[in-house]
Amino acid sequence: MSTLAAGINPTILQRLKFDGKHIAFWTYILVIGTFVILPLGLLLLNSFRSVSVGDLNFYFDKFTIANYVEAYSNASTYKMLFNSFWFAIGSMCVGITIGASLAFFSERTDLPLRKTIPAIVMVPLVMPGVVEGIAWVFLLSPKIGLLNLLANAVGIEGGLFNAYSLSAMIWVQGIGMSPLAFLLIAATLRQMDPALEEAALGSGASVYKIITRVTLPLLLPGIAGVSILLFIRGIEAFEIPLLLGFSSGIFVFSTNIYYALRSAFPPDYGLGFAYSMTLILLCLVALFFYQRQFKNSEKFTVVRGKGYRPRLIPMGRWRYLGWSCVVFYFLFVVVLPMIILIWASILPYYRPPSLAALAAVTLENYWAILESPELWDAVWNTIILAGISSTVIMFLAFLSSWFVYRTSLFGRKVLDFVVFLPYALPGIVIGVSFMVVFLSFPNPIYNTIWILVLAYIVNYLPIGTRFTNAAILQIHKELEEAAQASGAGFFTTMVRIWMPLLIPSLINGMLFILILCIKVISTAVLLQGPESTVLPVYLWTLWDVGESGMASALAVLMVLVVSLMMLVARYFGGNRREAAVV
Repeated sequence: MSTLAAGINPTILQRLKFDGKHIAFWTYILVIGTFVILPLGLLLLNSFRSVSVGDLNFYFDKFTIANYVEAYSNASTYKMLFNSFWFAIGSMCVGITIGASLAFFSERTDLPLRKTIPAIVMVPLVMPGVVEGIAWVFLLSPKIGLLNLLANAVGIEGGLFNAYSLSAMIWVQGIGMSPLAFLLIAATLRQMDPALEEAALGSGASVYKIITRVTLPLLLPGIAGVSILLFIRGIEAFEIPLLLGFSSGIFVFSTNIYYALRSAFPPDYGLGFAYSMTLILLCLVALFFYQRQFKNSEKFTVVRGKGYRPRLIPMGRWRYLGWSCVVFYFLFVVVLPMIILIWASILPYYRPPSLAALAAVTLENYWAILESPELWDAVWNTIILAGISSTVIMFLAFLSSWFVYRTSLFGRKVLDFVVFLPYALPGIVIGVSFMVVFLSFPNPIYNTIWILVLAYIVNYLPIGTRFTNAAILQIHKELEEAAQASGAGFFTTMVRIWMPLLIPSLINGMLFILILCIKVISTAVLLQGPESTVLPVYLWTLWDVGESGMASALAVLMVLVVSLMMLVARYFGGNRREAAVV
C-alpha cells in the first residue's frame, strides 16, 4: 500500500481527499451522471444498431452503420441541415435582439411606464408553442391570414406575408424565445454596478465607448449563455417547424426525428437516433465556446459588497423610438395573436373576422372545456409535474453552480459539462430514451406522472443552471470573505448572503421552467400513461382531432391563469430583490 501511494502524485491525493464536502460532491455527480449519461448512452448505442419495434434496449448486437449511411447519403439531409442552421441562428438573433432591447429599456432607461415592459414580454412565454404557431397561421396564412386579408382590403393583391416559409418560422420561434433572453439579460443589467460606467464617464469617454468597452464586456457572459440556449432551442424546436414548415416541404432535424420515431410505421428508431447524434455534436461545439467564454469569469463580477442602484440613462428625444419598439412588440407579438386566439375560441369552427361571423359567436367551447373531467385530471397532473420538477431543478441547479464556481473541487468542470449535456437531446429523444430505460426492468413508475418528473428534471436542469450560473458569477467572493471574517459559518453565509441575492434568479428560473412544463409536449407525449395526461398533451389532442375551438378556449384559459401566476411571482420576487440589494 505504501509503495502504491509513493508512486502517486501527492497533489492528486490531496485533491481526492474525502471529507463531507467531497462525499456530497461525488454523490451528486453519481446521481446526476446516471440520469444524464444513461439516456445519452442508450441513444448512442442504438444509433449504431439495427433496431425495430420491441427491440430497443441495452443489447450489444446487430451493430451497423446503416443508420448513418441512410441519413447522410441523401441529398435532402444537407438541405435539412441548411434549414436547421438558418432557422436556429435566425430565431436566436430575433430572440436576442428583442429580449436585449426590451431588457435595456426596462432596466437601464428612464422610459415612461418602463415597469410595464416585463408584464408585456411575459405573455408570449406562457403561450403553448402549438397554439402560438396556430395563431400565426391565422395571421399570416396566404388565404385566411388576417394580416393578408387586411392587405388585400387596401388593394395589395396576393397579400404581404406567407406563414409557410422559413422567414415566418424564424420570426415565430424568435419571438417565442425572446422572454428567456429578456429574463436573463434583465437580471444582469439589474445587478450591474453603475460605478464602472460612471468612472468611464468621468474619464471623458463617450456613451458609445462606455457601452462597447464597459457595458457590453460585462454583459458578455450572460449574452453568451443566452445565445447558446437559444441556438440549441432553435436547433431542436419542434412545434413551430411542424406547423409552419412541414406542409410546405421545409424540414429541420426535429421534424424528421419526430417522423422517424412517431409518425413512420414501423418507427425508424435508428434513423432518428442518427439525426439526434448530430444535435449532440452541435451542443458539444457550443459547450466548447461556452467554457472558453467563462474560464476567466472573475473579471466579469459586477455585484460587490456595497450598496448601489442601477444608473438610469435619460432617453430624451430617443424615448419616442424606445416606445415605438415597445408598442410594436405589444401589438404584433402580444395583442394580435391573443385577439385571433380569442376569436377562434368563440367560434364553432374558424372563420376570418367579419360582421357576418359575429352571428356564430358562442361560449360553448369554454363551457365544454370546463365541464370536461379529462381537463381537471390533466390540471392536477400538470400541477404535480410542474411544481415538483421546477423546485427540484432549481435546487439541483444551485448545487451545480455552487460546486462549479465557488469550490476548487477536483471534477467540478466535468459536473458542469454533464449537467449541460441534456440540452443536446431533443425532448422527444429524451422521452424515447426514458421509455426504453424504464421498460428494461420491472418498476412502479412507468406510465405514471413520476417518470415524467424524472425526464423533465433531466431535460430542463441545464436551463436552471444558466439562471444560477449567471447570478453566482456576479457575486464577488468578498461577501463570503467578510462573513467568514465576522465568524459566520457556511449555513449562516448561505442563508444571510447567498439566498437573498439569488432569490430573484431562483424565482425567475422556477417560473420559466414551470412554464416549459406547462406548454411543451415533446417529452410528455411519449411518456404519459392513461392516468398521467398533462395539459399540453391534452391541448394537442384537442387540436389533432379537429376541436380547434375547444383547443383555443383551453389555450386562452391557460394564458390567463399562468399570466396571473407570473405577475404574482414577479411582484413578490421584486420585493425580495429590493430588500436583498439595498
